[in-house]
Amino acid sequence: MDERRQRLRAYRRARRKFACVVYLVSIAWMILALLQWLVVCLVKDVRNAFVDYYWISVIFFVLAMALVTFFIFFEKIRFIMGVNWLICVLIVEFVTIGLFSFVAHTLWPDLLMWFAVCVLLAFLFILFGSIIPHDLTLDVVILFVLAFIFLIVTVFFIMMHVVVGMPYAFIAYQIFITVIVLLFVMYHAQTINGGRFAEMRLDDYLLASLILFHDFVVIFMLTFYAQITYKLASEGMSTTVLPNVTTPVTTIGLTNAPTTTPATTTAKPA
Repeated sequence: MDERRQRLRAYRRARRKFACVVYLVSIAWMILALLQWLVVCLVKDVRNAFVDYYWISVIFFVLAMALVTFFIFFEKIRFIMGVNWLICVLIVEFVTIGLFSFVAHTLWPDLLMWFAVCVLLAFLFILFGSIIPHDLTLDVVILFVLAFIFLIVTVFFIMMHVVVGMPYAFIAYQIFITVIVLLFVMYHAQTINGGRFAEMRLDDYLLASLILFHDFVVIFMLTFYAQITYKLASEGMSTTVLPNVTTPVTTIGLTNAPTTTPATTTAKPA
């Protein structure tokens, strides 16, 4: 009996240590990304480069997704010390560069404000997932069914935004996607903290930190529409403090106004 209790205490200590490492590494990834995004916002030449050459971000983001897939499915790579850290750093760096083309169109006050909101949301739902008694890891099928239903709704709203130009359709799309991601944040928190039906292995902290980082990135990417369109944090600030940023103009749902040519009159000779 005593031996069983000792094993249980040792497991709980190891699980708490694992969770702390995962959350600290996740925060480190977020801070690393934020510093680079601020550089893009504040350095004019870098910002202009990613406005003009947005395909650089596309290439790096595709490479990041390929590396993530490789890292997940080739399990042995995750446990080769040195190689696993190198791949993780490359994934985080490539995802960060992938967002440079979005960051180049926003302003640093809006970037900081929405970054803080997304971090707060992520860790609030990590806390909720950790303290609620219900075991979400038993309801994976329900989560995926909800995600599929929400996917249908989000496709509808994004098409209403693109094709019809429906006001606030993108906001509805953003809200539904964010709810899906936050549900999975709670699920991931329970697998990290342990004590549930499904849990992550104690030596898989790098994969766990990457999952949380990508949860955050999805939520943060959705905020660029509000950052660029509404400029809630930078509105009213002095133009000497903020750089000039070219905001892309959306013409969906608008009709071209008829152009009138001014009539020319010629004076008749007397």
